[in-house]
Order: sequence, then C-alpha cells, then structure tokens
Amino acid sequence: MKKKLTLLILSIIVFISSYTGASYAENASLPSKRIVGYFAEWNIYIENNYYEVSDIPWDKITHINYAFAKIENGKIAIIDKWAAIQKPFGDDTWDTPIKGHFGQLIKYKKQFPNVKTLISVGGWTESKYFSDVALTEESRTIFADSCVEFIRTYQFDGVDIDWEYPVSGGVATNIRRPEDKQNFTLLLKCLREKLDAAGEEDGKSYLLTIAAPAGSYNIKNTEPELYHKYLDFINVMTYDYSGSWEDVANHLSPLYMNPNDPSYPERKEKFNVDWTIKEYLRHGIPADKINMGVPYYAAGWEEISGGVSGLFGTSSKTLNSTQFHYINGLLQAADSGFVRYWDEDAMVPYLWNPATATFYSYDDEVSLKNKCNYVMDNNLGGIMIWELSGDYPEGGGNTLTSVIYDSFVTAKNEMYGDVNGDGKVNSTDLMFLKRYMLRVISDFPYPGGKRLADLNGDDNINSTDYTILKRYILKTIDSIPIN
Repeated sequence: MKKKLTLLILSIIVFISSYTGASYAENASLPSKRIVGYFAEWNIYIENNYYEVSDIPWDKITHINYAFAKIENGKIAIIDKWAAIQKPFGDDTWDTPIKGHFGQLIKYKKQFPNVKTLISVGGWTESKYFSDVALTEESRTIFADSCVEFIRTYQFDGVDIDWEYPVSGGVATNIRRPEDKQNFTLLLKCLREKLDAAGEEDGKSYLLTIAAPAGSYNIKNTEPELYHKYLDFINVMTYDYSGSWEDVANHLSPLYMNPNDPSYPERKEKFNVDWTIKEYLRHGIPADKINMGVPYYAAGWEEISGGVSGLFGTSSKTLNSTQFHYINGLLQAADSGFVRYWDEDAMVPYLWNPATATFYSYDDEVSLKNKCNYVMDNNLGGIMIWELSGDYPEGGGNTLTSVIYDSFVTAKNEMYGDVNGDGKVNSTDLMFLKRYMLRVISDFPYPGGKRLADLNGDDNINSTDYTILKRYILKTIDSIPIN
C-alpha cells in the first residue's frame, strides 16, 4: 500500500509539472501562454541558415516541435540520421549514446525542464503515407506503438502529427482517400490511448498535438469537433494564405480581412487568421486548446504591375519564401530601396520597392504584438512559430520570440479594471470605460483593455461592468468578480 501511495504521489507531481496550459502562470519567469517553436532539422547545414539546438531561446518558449520525422514501412522513422542522432556537438564523445540534435535536446532539457519537446511527424514533404497508417485498426496500432517506442528511446515528451492533408491537398504524390476524414480522428484516438498507457507505465503525461490547416476546404476534410478531445492542444497553421503558387501579391498571414482585397468573395472573407480561429471555435474546440501560428518568413513577388504600393498587384515572377532576418536586413540597408507599409485593415506590414517592383509580405514586431493581444483577448492557448531560425540575429537572435514572450509574461501582471494599462485601477479607468460605452472612443489606450474591462466575464462591456468598477474604486467591494 505504501509503495502504491508513493507511486500515486509521484504521478500527480509529474502530471502537474507537465505543462499543457495554465500551470506556467504560477511562475513569474514563465509565460502565461504556450509558445511553441518548430525546430527544422535541415537548418544544421550551412546553406540552410545554420541553426543549432543551442541557438534556440530556451528561456522564452514552452514547447519545441522537432521537424520532422517520416513514415517508413508503417512506422515513424528518422529522416536525416546524421543531423538527428550522429553529428557530434560540444562535449559529445565516441561513446555518447545519442548525439546529433536529439542528444542536444536531451542535454538542454536538463537545464530547462519546463520546456517540452515533441517529435513532429510528416509536414509538407513527408505526409505521403499517413493515409496508409490511418487506414485500419492494425495499421494505426503499428504506427502508434512505433511512436511510443520512438519517444521513449529519444526522450521526447510527446508526438505532433503534421498530416498535410487528409482527403486532398498537399504534395501531388501523397496517398489520399475519402475516408481519411474519419480515419484521421481514429488515428489520433489510437495515439492518445497508446500514449496514455505508456504514460501510466512511465509515470509521466505524454503530449499529443497536431498542426491543423487554415484553409476552409482542408478544415472540412477533418472532424475538429471530434478529434480535439484526443489532443492536448492544436497548432493552427495560420499562414500561407498567399504565396509563390499564385501571381497576385497578397498577405502571407493577415490578422483580419482587408475589405479592398479584389479576390473572389470566399477568399476575401476566409483567408485571414481571424476567420480561421473563429472557424475552429465554431467547431466547439475550447479556446485554450488553440495556438495561433505565426510565420518567421516572408512571401515575395517581383515584376508587379498595379495594386497599391504593390499590394494586390499582378506579378510575372514569384519569389521563394525567405526568412525574416533577410527582410530585416533590407530594412536596415539604407540603399535597399524598400519601404515598409502598414495595412491598417489586415493589421500586418509589407515591403515595397518601386524601382524593382518587388513586394514582400511578412510579420514583424508590431504585427506579432497585435497577434499576441488577439491571443489574450480571445483566451487562446498561445502562439506557434514556424520556424525558430527565421528570427534575425541582432539582440541574441530571438527578437521576434522576445516580443511574444514579453507579451505573455507581462500579461500575467494585468489587473481587471486597469483599462489604460498603468498598473492602477482608479477613476481614470472609470472615465475611459464610460467613454468607451458612450462610443466616444472605439478602443482603450491599452491593447488588452477590452479584456480587462469585461469585469463579470460575460463577453460584453456594458453598464454592469461600469457598476462593478465603480463599486471597486469606492471600496464597497474588495475584489472584482469574474464570472
């Protein structure tokens, strides 16, 4: 009995320490929301923007998704063994059991035990065999068992499924079937059961997540209302709304719709972060399970004619995506000819060079801050980054990630009723609240003001909130009730 009690207590401690959301908020140095960063295996090579595990801003993220593993003979498998487990780093010796990126992840996790690591399976180029492994109960079991063995061997904290995409879409050589829609849910169910069973044996809670599509068509080919219950959280790929596959220069990851977008009506309405996030919420997914994806890269076009400073213009030559630090270099170079513009409707920047008719769409510090505010205002789970090496090298190489981290750490110190963000709740806040209710102002001075003004948590800002705030200021109540 004593042994069982000890094991039970140990399991509870391990469960509490494994972060899936709000538990981070109790530590002042850790963010109140998830910050999930993808680490790309191929960046180990000089020509691919050399980036090591040691370059990851471990103190500013909560989860690392290692991209990618593949499917081979119905099981999870390493893509590049040299990069993953063989290349020696630092103090590795000939008999170090696990070298490469995996070995480095294991070492750094000892310094940053709160950061969880997941192996991501698939991605754009390695989703060919998902339909096969999801097809039958036997194939799902074989794959799930191999994932359990994999994360035990290489000491990951969970599995991230990046199937791009069930039923249709993705690389032309992908195997696809109509029944992928249901089989995707069944695959996640099987993985959840196998990971939970392994977790009970190992005394820990293994994570299961997915990278979910942003496009309405691909969302319809899955069952979010069913599969979400098997997942710890969902990383929504809210980017690539436009890119090199089309000849119109448009936004890569707009937060909102631009009413001047000349696209056909459905695209105009749905090709933005806000629509995608709300679509998943409409499927009944709890807000705190949803992570908004943000790009650390840019989409580009050149030889553009028409449009407004290139935006919505037609291009005769598309450009490959490029990392954000390249964009930052263009901004810093006095003779680059590029000018930064801001789309007030879409809430994102873009670059335009009139001499070369070249246009880049991307996210920067300002748009990222706005997206972090959106996460807070809508009670989402956090932010997902594709991918970490895109951040620019100045300031330690994690400037963009610092914006996200600072947003979520600062948010923990917010007080309901402090609608102007000065750290106090007083008559000034009451004045701003009144002016907002009377529509004298359309927003509060502080980006999170709308959230902090909803004092009874009913998703409305009205006279009830005003009364609560007034009573609190007059000290007729000791605390502001939420709910």
